[in-house]
Amino acid sequence: MTEEERQYNILVYGIEKRGLKEPSQEVSNRNFKLFFEPFNTDKRFNDFDGVILFQGIFEIYNYEDGWDGIYLNHSYDRNELDKRKKELELLIKKGGFSCFILHKPFVDSYHNSGSRKDLSGTDLCKYSLKFSSFYRKDFSKRTTHVNSLRDEFSRFLELYGAASSYFENYNSGLELREIAKVNRSTVGMILFDREFFIPSLLPEKTEERIFEYFTLLAESLASSFNKLRLEIPNWVAQFTFEKEKILSDKKQQLSEEIKNIEDALANYTQYKKVLLGSGEILVEHVAAVLRGGFSFNINSNDDLKEDLKILNENNEPVIFVEVKGTNRGVKREYINQTDSHRDRAGLDATFPALLLINTHIKKSTSLEDKDQKISKDQIKHAVKIGVLILRAIDLLFLLKQKDNGTISQQEVIEILSQNVGWLRVNSERWEIIQ
Repeated sequence: MTEEERQYNILVYGIEKRGLKEPSQEVSNRNFKLFFEPFNTDKRFNDFDGVILFQGIFEIYNYEDGWDGIYLNHSYDRNELDKRKKELELLIKKGGFSCFILHKPFVDSYHNSGSRKDLSGTDLCKYSLKFSSFYRKDFSKRTTHVNSLRDEFSRFLELYGAASSYFENYNSGLELREIAKVNRSTVGMILFDREFFIPSLLPEKTEERIFEYFTLLAESLASSFNKLRLEIPNWVAQFTFEKEKILSDKKQQLSEEIKNIEDALANYTQYKKVLLGSGEILVEHVAAVLRGGFSFNINSNDDLKEDLKILNENNEPVIFVEVKGTNRGVKREYINQTDSHRDRAGLDATFPALLLINTHIKKSTSLEDKDQKISKDQIKHAVKIGVLILRAIDLLFLLKQKDNGTISQQEVIEILSQNVGWLRVNSERWEIIQ
């Protein structure tokens, strides 16, 4: 047997999570040997040549009836997921392969009571598919009309091929080989010649069918991986072209630029979270906008959990910030709390005080829902006791103007510290309403 045709030791991981049992007889041939281990095994992925696992085994979710409709109850094993992420990286780094069996739709997010929860990183399969300009989408219903594009997988897909999701790739740097399609949509693929994603039904829960299922799948993987492997010996790699280093350096530079862009995009996504939630989580999101977006010096270590202070270069407070989240609009009690918390913080009634409030949390399903006017009575009360009201949507619009260069950081400080009433903001302008 040549090196290219060597027998692969393949871990089949956590199939009990899908109600399947390990066959009593050994699953192996000259190209592979399968080792079945439970979800909580001490065995590591990188102890093997490859790993096979089902999509979604790190998360549990179900839809339940709630007082305001159907909602999703979701949880995931974060500790086990983080551990297996590292093991998978080590497996791929040493030249091994992974195979994710795609047997159901992806659940990457959901909305409960107007708030959106991100679930795009709660499973190892989702983590392995996370690339810029690469998207996964679900069909309206599962289809078994799967067309195999690689001979090695034809028999397996003929018996078990079925797709609930498809993929769209606009990332030119992603090395993708198609395994299967439904019409023109990619439903199965190989990434970087080492990460396999196979659309499949679950096998029947009989020993005969489980044995057949994993035998056919392992044969497909071993055969395909043998064809893809092109290991260049060290003595061959010693021959280099002059342009190799230039291209390698350019690739590194572009990778760093992409990383910086992705980090910047992630920051903008983080800023938008001020439109969600309340309490300490909202305080964290507001602090992220003030620090990262406006580059303000912030003190958020007060005993009062919903208080922030914007500081000057001498670490002296210049604006007191009360952060609130509500399912309704601005109430008098929130304005009064801003005043009383300002006093409790040792600041007098003339000290600039900002009520930064995220309104209409649960009922909002659009930006228009968030952009509702504040009643005149509440504005007048804020003016009376020296408080400036700023909604979360106003904060983002203010950041948008600062980001576009139409307003400076110093101008923002002056606006927040010299006015009372309601600071209403949109994309082009701001105004003080009293």
